[in-house]
Parts: sequence; structure tokens; C-alpha cells
Amino acid sequence: MRIRMYISKTKIKSGSAILLAMFLVGLAGCTSSEEYYQEASLSRNSAYHQWKNQREAKEQSQTRINGQLSLNDCLKLTLVNNKALQRIVQEKEIARGNTLMSYSAILPSVNLTADYTRLDKVSSFSVGGGSVTLGDVDNYSAGLRVTQPVFAGGSIVAKINAGKLFSLMTDQTVRAATQEVIYEAERSYYDVLLNQHLYQISADAVRSSQAHLDDVKQKRSGGVASDFDVLRAEVELSNFQAELIQNKNTINVSKAQLLKVMGISQDSEFVPSDELVYAAQKIAMEQAVETAYRNRPDLYGRQFDIKYQKELLKIAKSRYWPVISGFYDNTWSNPDPHNSMMIDWGRAWQTGVMATLPVFDGFAREGQIVQQKARFKQSQIDLIDAEETTLFELTKGLLSIEDAEEFVQSQQLNLTRAEEGSRLAQVGYREGINTQVEVIDAESALTKAKSLYYQAIYSHIVSKLYLQKAMGVLGVTMQNDISGSSTPLLTDKQNKGESK
Repeated sequence: MRIRMYISKTKIKSGSAILLAMFLVGLAGCTSSEEYYQEASLSRNSAYHQWKNQREAKEQSQTRINGQLSLNDCLKLTLVNNKALQRIVQEKEIARGNTLMSYSAILPSVNLTADYTRLDKVSSFSVGGGSVTLGDVDNYSAGLRVTQPVFAGGSIVAKINAGKLFSLMTDQTVRAATQEVIYEAERSYYDVLLNQHLYQISADAVRSSQAHLDDVKQKRSGGVASDFDVLRAEVELSNFQAELIQNKNTINVSKAQLLKVMGISQDSEFVPSDELVYAAQKIAMEQAVETAYRNRPDLYGRQFDIKYQKELLKIAKSRYWPVISGFYDNTWSNPDPHNSMMIDWGRAWQTGVMATLPVFDGFAREGQIVQQKARFKQSQIDLIDAEETTLFELTKGLLSIEDAEEFVQSQQLNLTRAEEGSRLAQVGYREGINTQVEVIDAESALTKAKSLYYQAIYSHIVSKLYLQKAMGVLGVTMQNDISGSSTPLLTDKQNKGESK
């Protein structure tokens, strides 16, 4: 009993020692929080240097401009450097690859095979006291097989047509993306022009307020104006200075946005050379609809999609028909394929016609046809929806132009009134008829009238851009250069409509 107790205690002590040793080893292998933080800090530092190197390399490769920038040059730079458009253009290569794949349905397939087999033992039999072997331990063979599709239930022609239609759909996708990019570029360009005018208006207001403050201070020295008048003029100057700072920041942001759309370096320095110009435009709804129906890329794309889905439905239905192909096999092998006892290279060939027809495939054919019929119906609904969207966008564009024209005309008259009111207030103040508050109010009204006038012109220009995009004619010459589309487009006279 004592011996057993002794052994048990010894085992317990030994087990405790082992657990203690494992615990100490585990503690030695643990990583402290500080070491984790140092590793993360080094990783973040490495990531920063990697980003810095990539940015420098990217900046060196990016286009950079300096000086005057016209709207036409802006659009050219956009079409060449815009990253979103570059990505969409690659869809044309995808479509080209899809077209090449579709021709595999009608072209023959050629396969080469090679084989080597080593046997552990060859068959043999005895004849007249001798042994005759059948074959050889080392077996070599090479084969050529040519297969030519002959009939596949109509799927051969359908696959080729589907490849062509997919390519046409891709052309319309590129056209739509090009128009969207042109719209964004032009709108961003006019954003810069508008913000420059607003900045200039604020700068003029600051100069006028500063001159008025100097005049009030001079009058206070002569005892004509009070400290309140000076304080009121200083507050008005500070307000205009705050607007000036905000408008300056807005210009920088709008320029950065335009550079992003153009896809060129943010270090570029440019000044827009075009102007915000109001040009009245009248176009009838019927003419706008006709132009849109003849030019919008999404309508063409939906039309092609219907035909595309119809061809895919034909492919699905073709699985009910047998697939018939002609074939030719040519085999070279050692031993001879015609005489296995002849250990030498020989040749054998065969040709024929084969047909395959799946009798039951677990309802896979039926399921695929049901799916494809639904997709075909969806494509028809998509075309109707696209036409309704077109009518909505045309209506919205025409109404926006009409409202913008009224806005411009009202602000033209309002600006004339504000300029005359400011002039009369200044004259009356100098003659002691008007108060300082009236002068300040007149100046604020003039500043607001100028801002609203240029905002009205901007709204009119953007509304016309929106209508052109809704009709599918925005930048048609440039977008054809990019997409290579052969879609018939209206002439410039038809695109612009009748101006009144």
C-alpha cells in the first residue's frame, strides 16, 4: 500500500511539473501587446511608402495640362483619359471574343492524342513447343480526330447570330457610356464657369463694400456718420468676404471634379476659356421623340437584346433535336493496330457519322427552355420600359428648358432693376437722401441678382445638355469615334431642331 501511494504521488508531481513546464513555454511563446502594435505600425508605414511610390508613378504617367482649356479640348481629354469609359470600351474586346467563340459551332474541331503504356506482362501462348507473344511490353500510340458539326437542331446558326447581336448590344453600351461621360464632363465644365462668376461677383461685392466702408469712415471723421454706421458697414464687408472664401473653395472643388472626370492629373492648372452664354432653343415634343427613337443607345440595345434572347431560346429548344457530326480518326501505334503481334509502327483510320440524342436529362432541357422564355419576355418588357423612360426624360428635359428660359428672362429684368436700384441708392446716399442701410440693402440685392442671373443661364445650359442626352445625340460625332457604331444618326440640323 505504501509503495502504491508513493508511486501515485510521484506521478502527480511529475504531471504537475510537465504542466508547469508547458505553461512556462506557452508564456515564452506569447506575443505582448506592444510587439503586436510595433508590427502593425511597421506594416502601416510600409503601406504608406508603397502608396507614395504608386502615387508618384501614377502622377508621372498621368496627363497634365496648364493654361486655357476650351470645352472642346475638355471633351477630347475626357474621351481619351476617363477611366470609367476606358473600362467600358474593353467590353468591345469581350464581345469580339464572344463572336469568335460563336463560330466554333460551325467550324471543325481537331484533336491530337498521344499515349504510352508499359505492361508488366504480355499475353502469350505455346505453339509447337514454342511461345508466341501477343503485343509488346512497351506500347505507343498517337491519334488525330477531326469532328465536323453537321446538324444541331438550329443551334449552329443561332449561336453565330447570338454572337453578332451581343457585339451590337456592346456597341450600344459603349455609346451610352460615352454620352454619360460627355454629359458629366460638360456639366462639370459649366460648374467651374458658374463658380468663377459667383466668385467674381463676391469679389466685386467685397470691393464695393470696402469702398463704402472707407466712405463711411471718412464721413464719421467729418461728424456726418456715426460709429453704428461704421460697424454696420464692417459687418456687411465681413459677410461678403465670407461668401468670397466659400466661392473660392467651391471653384477648387469643381475644378478637382472636372479633372477627375477628364482623368488627368490633379496638379493641372487651367482656366476655362468658354463662357456661360444663353441661347434660346425651341423643339417640339414630337420631333424630340422621333430623334430619341432613332438615336438613343438604350433603345437600340433593348431592341438587339430581344433578338439576342430569341436566339438563345432557339439554342435551348435545339436540345430536343439530335446532334449529327461527321468524324475522321487516324491512329498510329506500335504494335501495329491491325496486327498486335507485329512489333512495329502501323496506321489505322476510320470515318463516319455519329448522332447523339439525350432521351432523358432530368428535366434540364425543360428547365432551360422555361428560363429562356422568361428572359425573352423580360427583354420585351425592358424595351417598353425604356420607351416609357425615354418619354419621361424628354418631357422632363423640355419642361426644364422652358422653366430655365423663364428663369433667365425674369432674372435679366431683375438684374437691370437691381443695377439701377444700387446706382440710385449710391447717388441718394452721397446727397444725403438715402440711409446707409438702404445702400447696403441695394448692394446685397444687386449681388443676389447677379448670382441668380448666372445660375439661370447655367440651369438653361444644363437643361439643354440633359435634353440632348435624352434624345441620344449628345456628342454624337465624338462617341462614334469611340464606339465605332454604325447606328444611323440624325443630321446636325435634325439634332438641334428648329430654333425660334
